[in-house]
Amino acid sequence: MRTYDTFRSAGATPFTCKHTAVHKIVDEYLARDGTPLSAEVLGTSVEGRPIRRVSCGSGPVHVLLWSQMHGDEPTATLALLDMFNLISGPASSEGWMRELLAGATLHFIPLLNPDGAERVRRLTAVGIDMNRDALRLLTPEARILREAQKRLLPAFGFNLHDQDTNSVGQSTRVTAMALLAPAADAERTVPPGRQRAMRVTALIASVLKPYIDGHVATYKDTFEPRAFGDNMQRWGTSTVLIESGQWPDDPQKSFLRKLNAVSLFVALHAIATGSYASADLSPYEALEENGERMMDIIVRGAAVTHKSGWSGTVDIGIVKTTTPSVEAARYAVKSIGDLSTFGALETVNGLKKPLDIGTIAVDRSLSEDQLRDLLGIS
Repeated sequence: MRTYDTFRSAGATPFTCKHTAVHKIVDEYLARDGTPLSAEVLGTSVEGRPIRRVSCGSGPVHVLLWSQMHGDEPTATLALLDMFNLISGPASSEGWMRELLAGATLHFIPLLNPDGAERVRRLTAVGIDMNRDALRLLTPEARILREAQKRLLPAFGFNLHDQDTNSVGQSTRVTAMALLAPAADAERTVPPGRQRAMRVTALIASVLKPYIDGHVATYKDTFEPRAFGDNMQRWGTSTVLIESGQWPDDPQKSFLRKLNAVSLFVALHAIATGSYASADLSPYEALEENGERMMDIIVRGAAVTHKSGWSGTVDIGIVKTTTPSVEAARYAVKSIGDLSTFGALETVNGLKKPLDIGTIAVDRSLSEDQLRDLLGIS
């Protein structure tokens, strides 16, 4: 973690994480003398944007990592750029990196949904959620991912996403990272391939513990027959889902981007050397599921009035309705009343003056200025 700042990809932010900017940075790393990175165009998106696979290493264990299949989820793409920077630099000659590149062949598909990224939205240009297109393969982007898996037959896969603001279970702790080794069938069986994914996931949970102890969650492992992670597992690729959540005072997810890069390097090294096979499963098995007891902002003890003459003291829960890749964030009031069982990334204690509760419209979209003006907070 201490060395991360030396390989953080300069200039790449959630706001610039779009096709042209991302591949310009990739091209810079591909052009470095002695770089082990190579690239291949796998196809194009609906709107004709090239989708590339970046590869490195010569080991017998093939690993496929893909990011931003949802266009508004840039954190892992940025982490992959950070990783490319390190791999293509002097660190490629270090002992641990030589072990990694000798034991594994890595294949990255950053920015799998470039049309969605261009619009800063989850869906593809034709409005399809690519992560529910693993069976019909209606979109060219989904077909590209499926063909890559069929051609490479990777032993391991990493499905990299962002998620909303969630709690860890029923606590008031925010989920910083959520991990899952998805099920490969409706019975949620644990054949050897899924168990391998569980061991890698447990290793990642152990790596994250010193930095975000109590802030790592999981998902219920219900089988989703249309999803890529579940089907990758079914197709024989031991697959790990990593979702970047939220962290206080980190609106651009810089800290979570760092955690992605560091934990992926540790996991990939363990795969390349085979050391993951002895990983204890208990750190994964102990994870609580994502909960719904978090807000982005909670105003505690707000004095409110109503034209009827009623008055009271309430909590006001506010959620962000846009992603970190949008510079002009928008918000909405989500809940009013007793929110003592909820946590928040930001807490405001009271208001400067009583608020007319009739001016609050739950779920109405507000700019940051409108929100702070409504609540009278600076």
